[in-house]
Formats: sequence, C-alpha cells, structure tokens
Amino acid sequence: MPSILIRSRGVIDHHGDLIGDSLLVEDEVVRGLGKAPGYVTEIRLDGYILPGFVDAHLHVKGLGTSLYGADLRWARSPEEVAERLAAVKGPLAVGRGWDQEAFENPKLPDRRLLDKYVPDRPAVAIRVCGHLAVLNTRALEEVEPWRLYPSHVDRESGILVEDAVYYAVNKLLDKLDNKELVKLGLESLHSAGVVGASSMACSDSEIKSLYSIARSSGLPVRIACYANKENYKSHLGLEAPRFKVVGVKLFSDGSFGARTAALRDDYEDDSGNRGRLLLTSRDIAEIGSYALKAGYRIAVHAIGDRALDEVIEAYNRISPGAKGRVEHASMAWDSQVEELASLGVYVVVQPRFRVSDWWLAQRLGGRVGLAYRFKTMLDRGVRLALSTDAPVEDHRPWSTMLAAIGDCGARRCGIGEDLSPRDAIRLYTIEAARASGGPVAALGRIEPGAPGELAWSPGDPRERGWKGPVRPLDLAR
Repeated sequence: MPSILIRSRGVIDHHGDLIGDSLLVEDEVVRGLGKAPGYVTEIRLDGYILPGFVDAHLHVKGLGTSLYGADLRWARSPEEVAERLAAVKGPLAVGRGWDQEAFENPKLPDRRLLDKYVPDRPAVAIRVCGHLAVLNTRALEEVEPWRLYPSHVDRESGILVEDAVYYAVNKLLDKLDNKELVKLGLESLHSAGVVGASSMACSDSEIKSLYSIARSSGLPVRIACYANKENYKSHLGLEAPRFKVVGVKLFSDGSFGARTAALRDDYEDDSGNRGRLLLTSRDIAEIGSYALKAGYRIAVHAIGDRALDEVIEAYNRISPGAKGRVEHASMAWDSQVEELASLGVYVVVQPRFRVSDWWLAQRLGGRVGLAYRFKTMLDRGVRLALSTDAPVEDHRPWSTMLAAIGDCGARRCGIGEDLSPRDAIRLYTIEAARASGGPVAALGRIEPGAPGELAWSPGDPRERGWKGPVRPLDLAR
C-alpha cells in the first residue's frame, strides 16, 4: 500500500488527546503526524481520526446469529416473542433479546407457547443475557439437554439455564451455516469501526469457522478467541493470520436478569434464591493453572459478589497478573475492588449493562450501589477494559461510549460512576487491546509503528452529546 497522508478535523490518540490534524500511514503502519517526503496519496476527511476500537468481550457467532434470527428486544409479551420467532425462515427458528422485565406481565414464555406458533421445526428463544432460553418440543427432543445438564433444564416448561443453554443452542445452530453466521458478525463489527475483539467461550464451530475464514478470504477484524472449558485443551494456540485461540473462558455464575448470578445474600425479589455458583475457586484454579503454565490466558465470568469471591480466591492461588481477566465484576464490595487492584488482573466491563438493567434495584434492593462501579475501580487502580458483550448489547462503539460517560438517556446510570470521555477512549482502545492479547494486543493505538487499523467519526467523541457514528478507515480498500 502506498504512503497515504490523511487530513482531518483532528487526530485523537488512545489517551483521548488531540494530537494534530493529519496522519501519515505507510505500508499499513502509522508513521507519524503531518506531511513527509514522498507521500503518494492524500485523503481528506470531514471528521476525526481515531484508533480503531477494540471490543474486549463479545461473541462473534452469537452476534451473527442475532442478526440472522429474530430480534426479540422490547417484545411486550411472551406471545410477541413467539410471533417474531415464527417469522424466521429456514430449518431453525432462532431469536434473541427478550426480557421479561419489559413484558406487560412478566411471565416467561414456555415450551407450549412456542409449540403453538412454531409446531413444525425446532425453535429457541434466547433471553437477552444469554443465560436463559426457551425451547419448543421439537428442539428439546432433538438435543436432549437434560442428559448432560439435568439440574439446568425444566422439561415441562422448556426453560434452560446456564450450561444447558450454551450446549443446546450450539447443537441447534448446526442446522445453519455457522461460517456464514461468523462472517455476518465480523462484517457488522468492521462496519462499526471495531478493528479487534475478544470472542468469548468460542464453540468448536466458531473456532473452525474463524480459522477457515482467516486462512482463505481473511478476517476484517482481528480476533483473540477464548475457548470454552469443554474444548480449550484441543484448541489452545491454534492460529492463522489475524486470529488466535489465546486462552480459556469460564463461567462462575449466571446473570442478574435470569436470577442466576451468585450472591452472598438472597435476591431482593426472590427470597431464598442466591443464584447459581457454577464453579468453585478450586475448579477455577485447576483450569487456570493449566492454561497459564502452557502460556495462555484465563477469563472468568463473575457477575454476583459470591461468584467474585470465588474468582478472587482462585486468582490469589495462581497469581495470573495481566494474563488473568474477570469478566463483568458487576457487583463488587470495596474489599473486592481492592483485591482486584492488588491482583493486577484485567476487569472487563460493559457500560451498556447499567442502561439495560434498569430494573436492577428490584433484584438487589439496597445493594444496588455495589453494581457497575467503573470509576471507583479505575480510581483505585484496577486495570479496566471496555466491551459490549454483543449480542447482549449493541456492538456499535458510540453506544458503549455514551453509557460509559453517563449519557443513559431517560434511564439513570449509577451515581458517581461515570468515566470521563478521555478515560473511556483509552479503556476502549489500547487497554481493551492489551486485555485481549494475541493478534489484537498491538491494536488500539495511534503512534509511530502502530498498525494502521483506524476509525473515524464526523464528531468528536470527547464531547458530551456525541452520537457517532464510527466508521472504519479502510485505506487498503
């Protein structure tokens, strides 16, 4: 690629600083600011040049599946969920995004309702969090999830939680072209100005699809893949251009929405229920030690405070440093925040959760102030990185940036926990790249020698009220 001089309204680096108005890129590498001898091409942008955004936690195949299937967000009733699902064409009726808290009557959809609307083929309706799903009778009979996860399946209602959801959904998706689902997810990320991502809990089919695409047509987005606990030993280290399986992803609990996040005390709106602890500190330390000794990374999902206790205890045993990650840490006491800072692990958070979880006070009562403590964590020295958990949340960077700085629309963000625009940019670029590792680690920077994988926006993301959009700066196209 020839030398290209890009002139713009401003160049904003990974610290959120305005460092000039033009940038020189040569051979797909940033060379510096301003004009240099011998440049060949000049581009003028009516906007701001940015580091390409890095999403430190999402699900590439899940994003593609959500774009292929029914969008169940803001459905107002179980019947509306079933109606939207029935409209999906093909051998599998799949959809994601429903939230019973948005229903006029918060009753869960069930197997019989899906049978009524989709009687002739398998159907699955996945809750927005991905930790609970409903299957119709055809789907249940095909995958028989109760044989592996009897405690996570209610055969009468067709409701599955946690590992049973992951297992059943991936088995059912084999009816579709998984490679095309992955391509759909990748292209959506690229078009939104995302240049790299950690794809979490990658299934066999997702890993094989990413590897195949990387070796043939090439990936438009660099991917660091974290395999699930069932398949990680057989995939660790697999790599191709712009792709590598860099570690293992574990789940220590579920979600607030499904009331499966593991809490120290009962849910405020479900007496006697403290969620589900899926892994103990011993389990986490055993798998984590194996991965770390082999030179790889470990990422553990922990939403509730009880689950976070287990992860912290495990990490104190194995001392992973920056090769250890805590996904979400959605509820954290002061003592836990201090432990996370001391451990030096990355905590990968999702700012949009505090917009979507508008009902959280119902779940936690007076403990709601312990949720989504982004600024507290940053101020106390925790290594933070931003992400979307797409398809749980919108994969477009401007949406996450707004939530990070406290622009939550009509909904209330956590008081006192807003990040500054400059910090949000840093945590969504260079820190997210470092947290991801592998082929993603070098991204998210604007400095000499950095990859020329950049983005741009008509507006300045450091200004409140910025609404995007973000676009890829496709110099090679």
